[in-house]
Amino acid sequence: MKITFIEHSGFMVEMEHTVLLFDYYHGKIPTFDKNKTLYVFVSHSHADHYNPVIWELKEQYEKVQYIISDDVKTKENALRMKPHEKKQISEMTVETLKSNDMGVAYIVEVEGKVIYHAGDLNWWHWNGEPEEDNEYYKNTFQDEMKYLEGKKIDLAFMLLDPRQEDKYCWGMNYFLEHTDVKTVFPMHCFKKYKINHHYLNCDDGRKWNQIVKDITHADQSFEI
Repeated sequence: MKITFIEHSGFMVEMEHTVLLFDYYHGKIPTFDKNKTLYVFVSHSHADHYNPVIWELKEQYEKVQYIISDDVKTKENALRMKPHEKKQISEMTVETLKSNDMGVAYIVEVEGKVIYHAGDLNWWHWNGEPEEDNEYYKNTFQDEMKYLEGKKIDLAFMLLDPRQEDKYCWGMNYFLEHTDVKTVFPMHCFKKYKINHHYLNCDDGRKWNQIVKDITHADQSFEI
C-alpha cells in the first residue's frame, strides 16, 4: 500500500486495484492510474473533514464512488451511512462506528486489508471544561472501541490533537492498547507536526514508535 498524507485528516491509500481517499478538505490530491477504482470517504460535515470540491473528482475519474456520513448535506449521488451500519460495495466491505463528535468512523476491508479511519471519534478531554462533558467523551469513545477489540487492523488513522494539551494522546494510546493494529498514522494536528515527533520520543508514545509513523509535512508518502 502507498499512503499519502494530504493534510489534517486527509489521506490517500493506493492499492493494487483500489484507491481510498479519506476526509479531504485541502491540499494536493495525488494522481493515480485511472483504471483503479476510487472510493471517496467523508466521515462528517465539519469543514476540516469535508470540502465539496471532492465532487469534481468524478469529472477526472470514471470509476469513482462516494461513501459519506448521513449528516453531510448534498444532492450529489453518494452512498450514505449511519453509525453502526455495514455495507458491501463490490469487493469492499464498509462498516461504521458512531463518532462522539459528529458523523462516523470507518472500518474498510478491501484487497485483503483492514483499514480504520477515526474521523473525529476520539477520547476528547478539554482542560477546564465541565467534568461531566469530559466523562461523556471518555465513556462514548471507550464504548465504540469495544467494537474494535480483537479485530486485526492493518492500517489506521487516529487523532493526535495538540489542542488537548497534556491529554493529547489519551485517545491514541487507548486505541493502541485495545486493538491489534500493525501501522498507525497520526492526524488532526492542525499543522503542528512536531507533536508527532514529541509523542514518539517521550514516555507518552516511545513504546509505539515501531507502529506509529512520524508525519512531518503535507504530501508525505509512505510504502507499507
